[in-house]
Amino acid sequence: MKSLLLRKVGPLIGGVLIRGDADAKIGNVATRNNHKITRDTLVFYREKLKVPTNLSSCIIVTDQKKVETFFPSSYTIVYVKNVWVAFYKFIHYYRKMFRIPVIGVTGTCGKTTTKEMIAHILSPEMNIVKTVLSQNGLSHNLKYLLEIDDKTDAAIIEMGVNSPGHIMQTASYFRPTIGLITTIGTDHLQGFKNHHEYFKEKESMLKAVHPGGTMILNADNHYSRKLRTNKFKGKLIYIGESDFADYKIMKMKYDQAGMKYMIGNRGRIYVGYVPGFGKHNVYNAVFSIAAAGLLGIDNNTAIERLKTYKPVQRHLELSPGINNSTIIDDTWNTNPTSIEAALEVLEQVSKGKKSMAVLGDIEELGAHSQEEHQKIGTLIVKHNIDYLITVGDQAKEIGMKARQVGMDPNCIYSVKHEDHLMKIIKNHADKDTIILIKTSMRNSFKGLLSKLKG
Repeated sequence: MKSLLLRKVGPLIGGVLIRGDADAKIGNVATRNNHKITRDTLVFYREKLKVPTNLSSCIIVTDQKKVETFFPSSYTIVYVKNVWVAFYKFIHYYRKMFRIPVIGVTGTCGKTTTKEMIAHILSPEMNIVKTVLSQNGLSHNLKYLLEIDDKTDAAIIEMGVNSPGHIMQTASYFRPTIGLITTIGTDHLQGFKNHHEYFKEKESMLKAVHPGGTMILNADNHYSRKLRTNKFKGKLIYIGESDFADYKIMKMKYDQAGMKYMIGNRGRIYVGYVPGFGKHNVYNAVFSIAAAGLLGIDNNTAIERLKTYKPVQRHLELSPGINNSTIIDDTWNTNPTSIEAALEVLEQVSKGKKSMAVLGDIEELGAHSQEEHQKIGTLIVKHNIDYLITVGDQAKEIGMKARQVGMDPNCIYSVKHEDHLMKIIKNHADKDTIILIKTSMRNSFKGLLSKLKG
């Protein structure tokens, strides 16, 4: 965090000094119990917030009368009319101090990978602040904001959603100058009335980006093409296989450990390679190339740097498995859109070999759970998967639908216990078997992967 003085910050948040040092230094900010409160922390105080009383100094911002009696006399007390209004004034002020590009990345799938790819391209020249892996919840926003200081050249913020309003809340912290929507599919429906509400939340990214900024969109995604871009005042860039794409994906091919691809941009053809399997991985790569281009990295440099990118763990990660089989670990997250991408990879990688999909319950689908699980059953048959094992009560719908649309019932299994699952896999796995594990490790068998990779 950039060090600040209370004398400067206090009036900007509407604060009145009740007691203490007007020249107190601010070296940290806290609003929650999981925020570390140390010496020189600016605490936006509310009831039930546990503030240590053994610090040599601390600054309490409060809208509660007589709160000064709760704290040692060494603590500075600032009174405001509304503590949350004061807090948002502070984050607005802090963000405004830095005239840097901020890339906001959202989408049903590909957020984490695309963010990491962009950072990989930019890092040789730039000091980057970015969200950690998939830790994109609202409670992390303050921590990431405070990581920005005078040495920061750019920030890349993954913007997830669980319910309406999340994108605009995150945007209030970071005010992205560049917005990126990887794809819009189905996820987190439990937090929305219906899919249209989920779509509208993703569409709010068009409002989240700073006026005059740039949006990078998927030219091929059905829902992305429905985005109401007519009111967006900035620049639009499209990537994809469609003819109107600014970064046109012309060819994609599976290689030994990744994807070869060819893209066209501004009358030139570029050939690249990205580690990690799947067409979606090429889309992620091209998104990152387009984003890096807005920060001054030419296409050739970006493409060359992506050759050394290391995929995020548990994102379609291949490893040796039980009985000399091959395991595809895609257990980082699971939703209908990512499952479809994983099944496409399984089909391609297993050509000439047996394919087995182990699929668990898809979470946070609410009333749409049965319908969405059944759609996966149809995809199992579409991608010619040889064996299907479902884990959990909801996932049983996948197997029932797969059987209904033509899959051999003798190749469909439903399990509730790890021992049963391991027995089935051991009976079928050999050196010519590719096994996709696509379950939520939060609710499925915790030790499964270690046993399968052993």
